[in-house]
Amino acid sequence: MQEEDRKALRSNREALLKDLEAKPVASLLYSREIFSEEDKDSVNAKSTPSEQREEVLDILPRKGPKAFGVFCDVLLEVSPHLAALLRPIQQDDGAIDGPGSTAPIPASGVPSEDVAEVDSPLIPESHELDHSTGEPDGIWRYKMSRSTRGIAVIINNKTFLESSGHHMAPRTGTDIDRDALKKLFKKLKFKPEVHNNQTTAQILRIVREKATSDHSSYDAFIFAILTHGEEGFVYGIDGTLRIREITSKFKNNKTLAGKPKIFFFQACRGKDYMDGVNVADGPLQPDQQVSVPVEADFLFAFSTVPGYYSWRNIDKGSWFIQSVVKVFNEHSHHMDILQMLTRVNALVSSYQVGSNKRQASSTVSMLRKDLYFFPENVTESQNNADDANPSMSPPRWTKCIIF
Repeated sequence: MQEEDRKALRSNREALLKDLEAKPVASLLYSREIFSEEDKDSVNAKSTPSEQREEVLDILPRKGPKAFGVFCDVLLEVSPHLAALLRPIQQDDGAIDGPGSTAPIPASGVPSEDVAEVDSPLIPESHELDHSTGEPDGIWRYKMSRSTRGIAVIINNKTFLESSGHHMAPRTGTDIDRDALKKLFKKLKFKPEVHNNQTTAQILRIVREKATSDHSSYDAFIFAILTHGEEGFVYGIDGTLRIREITSKFKNNKTLAGKPKIFFFQACRGKDYMDGVNVADGPLQPDQQVSVPVEADFLFAFSTVPGYYSWRNIDKGSWFIQSVVKVFNEHSHHMDILQMLTRVNALVSSYQVGSNKRQASSTVSMLRKDLYFFPENVTESQNNADDANPSMSPPRWTKCIIF
């Protein structure tokens, strides 16, 4: 293992010792020929989870040059929030949706064969300058100009077969979420496609169909699934499906390249309950800036954080989806999606059930630009602000092309 990889393990050891799921990680490292059978048995022989985590982290640096990369790939499947530390990505009376972490698409580190390396900054060949900023159009905002922005798939699983283990726990209230999302996506100029009570095979068939479709006449793609979940999995009505099997299918569609691909997951991501704590409403220190991953233009919005339950009101729908609908309805005409999802996080965190049981939604963003569903409103508001404050305005351009 290279020294910089060892340094990454050392600097993040405290977080890894807190949350690492040692046994499944050791098993996956063994299956991928990084750990020997003796290594795996040594981890499993430890009597406490803490000792098991220590053992994994003590063994790993002694392995070969591939060990760190494989370890990161394993964490993407088991604990994506830990993978983000080592190979960073941009973060920033209810029912429960099952005992998941969802794995973002792995940053493979393998450059495209069509990309040439250069030692100087890339300059766009030809772009029309934005009137309000003097910068090329499309550099900082995704294009959203089609009359239909794209397809929005909604998978809504309410009743489950006995083979799933959830046949006694129908997701009452999920139809309210489904209908609210359908109405919202129409308002955002997407074409909703609703699929109710889908098996794992049916979900994969829908995923393959959309991942191989021609999206060249669209600006974006949305996939939302409302179901039970576990760590790393969502449920079809007959059993589990690894989330990575859904998301990874979309990375090779050339007609979606450079376009935002947005995934909403309303599902549990574990078995823990989240308690509340009283905090002061003072200013917080800004998060440390993180680097951009290899695979871009994906955004994953989760109803909860890894390891925890996700709450759903049987009469009003889930906390997360209803918060998304409320915030997006109120602010999509002037806010970008990350601003809105931050407000969703705040709204979800304000709910509680029973003895102070809480929930925190989360977002994993690999977007390269601001995503406004109605960017024309943003441009118009910027131009209006410039007109009102001419002394503060940048130079105005009537027509200019950069070559």
